[in-house]
Amino acid sequence: MRICISIAEKTLDEALAASRRAAEKSPDLIEVRIDYIHPLPDDLMKFKEIAVPKIATLRPPSQGGEFIGSDREKSILLRKALRAGFKVIDIESDSPLLSRAPNEFRDAELICSSHDLHLTPETSRIIEILIENAAKGDVSKAAFKVNSIHDVLSIVEAAMIFSSTDNEFVLIGMGELGGLTRACAGRMKCSFAYASLEPGKETAPGQLDFDTVKRLGDSPIITGIIGFPLGHSVSPQMHNAAFLSLDIPGLYLPIPTRDEELEGLLDLSLELNMMGFNVTIPHKEKIVPLLDKLDDTASKTKAVNTVVILEGEMTGMNTDVYGVAKTFEKAEMRVKGKRVLVIGAGGAARACIYFLTSAGARTSLVNRTRFRADVLADDFPGVQVIEKDDAERLPFDVIVNCTPLGMRGFPDESPISNQVFREGQFVFDTVYNPRITRFLADAQGRGAVIQSGQEMLVQQAIKAFEAWTGKSPSYEVMSEAARGAIG
Repeated sequence: MRICISIAEKTLDEALAASRRAAEKSPDLIEVRIDYIHPLPDDLMKFKEIAVPKIATLRPPSQGGEFIGSDREKSILLRKALRAGFKVIDIESDSPLLSRAPNEFRDAELICSSHDLHLTPETSRIIEILIENAAKGDVSKAAFKVNSIHDVLSIVEAAMIFSSTDNEFVLIGMGELGGLTRACAGRMKCSFAYASLEPGKETAPGQLDFDTVKRLGDSPIITGIIGFPLGHSVSPQMHNAAFLSLDIPGLYLPIPTRDEELEGLLDLSLELNMMGFNVTIPHKEKIVPLLDKLDDTASKTKAVNTVVILEGEMTGMNTDVYGVAKTFEKAEMRVKGKRVLVIGAGGAARACIYFLTSAGARTSLVNRTRFRADVLADDFPGVQVIEKDDAERLPFDVIVNCTPLGMRGFPDESPISNQVFREGQFVFDTVYNPRITRFLADAQGRGAVIQSGQEMLVQQAIKAFEAWTGKSPSYEVMSEAARGAIG
């Protein structure tokens, strides 16, 4: 698959300088977004010195660009570009210039493009658009704003079907979820992929930088994290740092997934030949019945935070259990015989309680809704469900928060009164972003020894990475990446 570096600079000199830097990277193509240059240039001849094949683009605002001139002005500029050595021109599918292209742009290769900045149509309509554009140009291009997992699946399915026509095409999903289509452009049989010159120079939402696209190649290892919301997650920074440090052509992406999209996400992961993904709030328990099988920890906790895909079979794992165990080990906190209070009854609580009961702790559980707490306790004999009022007067040696309260993007509050804390307690918050939550601050204020969820985060990530790749990432690399992302 070819790679095109897209250049969008505000002045002619900046566009020329960026194009020269791009040429040094030896891409297959360079796209110059002439519409971004202000004022519009009268002379483009300096681009002739850049030997890489170039695409001239003058995109109007309706399709995500900044060109507000007339068709006549656009035609003049495109002809100037051709005289300056540009080999390819990009014209929108609804432009009147298309009908005159055979005469006005006789020697140019033509990209006929369509952009929808708001939504993605169904698969059948995407294919129709690609067919219509293929009839008007040498390369059929379409880009759509992706708003759901279903949208990504529609784009991927359309690409797989249209690729059988042997037409040159580029199909892109724009936005955070659209990053999947960009990372898998080769797998989708696209003729080439657009990339930015470097991070921060993107010309469209979700665009990857050239070095990343080149490193990934046509058959990358694609992983990610599913859940909703994902604004708190620093897993992409950790795993991508690990991929880089081990020189593995892999990419880890945030994949916002709502409850009703879970089954579609599983279909999409198979279509894109993903290696697997992490699972976070609120799907750790909901995904269990949708998987092919569970490993021992997932089976016993009835919660999954990691899915491994091998030859089309999806296996659920719970690497959170390992993360919890390593957190207590590093803190030199032995829980055998200790009185422990766990707050929450979701997937994180199941991982913590599995470790605590296995290690011999005397575990009590409190949750906002008693029913969920009772269901969890039924799976772990010996766990006692208590009310919040009881929790505040009982003497606990260890307190663990397994709710998302205090996490970035969730209510900034503690899940329990600070009356439960006392000097010398060990207080652990599975929340890792921010590092010090209100829960931990309250505990520290009353003399407790506190531990954030960052250690658990890094340790569970190491296990997940190993499960996907068969290679062990550096603890230091992942830990540093997490700290840097959290701040």
